[in-house]
Amino acid sequence: MIINDWFIEDFNSRAGALSFKIEEVLFDSKSPYQTIKVVKNSFFGNVMLIDDLVMVTERDEFFYHDMLVHVPLICAQDPSDVLIIGGGDGGSVRECLKHPEIKRVVLCEIDQMVIDVSREFFPGLSSCLDDERVEVFVGDGIEYVKNHKNGFDCIIIDSTDPIGPAVGLFTSEFYGNVNDAIKGQGTMSAQTESPAWELDSVAKIASNIRTGFGSAYVYTAPVPCYPSGMWSFVLGIKPDKNPCEDFDIERAEALSKNCMYYNPDIHRSAFALPNFIREAL
Repeated sequence: MIINDWFIEDFNSRAGALSFKIEEVLFDSKSPYQTIKVVKNSFFGNVMLIDDLVMVTERDEFFYHDMLVHVPLICAQDPSDVLIIGGGDGGSVRECLKHPEIKRVVLCEIDQMVIDVSREFFPGLSSCLDDERVEVFVGDGIEYVKNHKNGFDCIIIDSTDPIGPAVGLFTSEFYGNVNDAIKGQGTMSAQTESPAWELDSVAKIASNIRTGFGSAYVYTAPVPCYPSGMWSFVLGIKPDKNPCEDFDIERAEALSKNCMYYNPDIHRSAFALPNFIREAL
């Protein structure tokens, strides 16, 4: 919510909050699915809010996009075709295109307004959507995955929180369909909430991925503008292997020259979980 030119996002039933001053409201509208705002802050730059939750800021988006995208792609064998569910801001697409092996990226975003707003207010993220390797499909990611078996080497689930239109993207049934849509030695990744504020949710999502997909490796990274600043992701691999040891180190080193956060050491260390997360899992 916005009070006296300050944005306040409540965390975990008002146990804490993120707050920053708004210099200007650049966009405020409601799509068929959600309320979307873009506000400007002197430090974070343009910030996209969906249903009054921070989705992306110009200043810190690279933490999230680097780790959501590069970990699964480096663990996939010879990836060329990628599907991104959600991610209409374009950040995950941009990171995918840093991999020279990628020939095709399909962005499946349910909300056209997210894409339009990103094109206008987040050109550093969305300009990649015009790349000839990118296909933009506006529609339901759940149905898209069902209808494209063995179509992709990697599927990246760049969703909002498990509320509203995104609820179906967190079920074991959906993750089973993701498995069916991935070719023989492919991978998937998903954002899976804050382990500091929503540890039970992290454990439940990881369990659903393990049940539906067959493997689930939780890893973490800082995302400064997300609740607690500590965020979790889950990697799924087929066939199952150790993501800390069995990944393409040469590709990871070459890629890291074009990344602001990701590198091979970060890749390995991201899977080193603190005890409180280990116990919950």
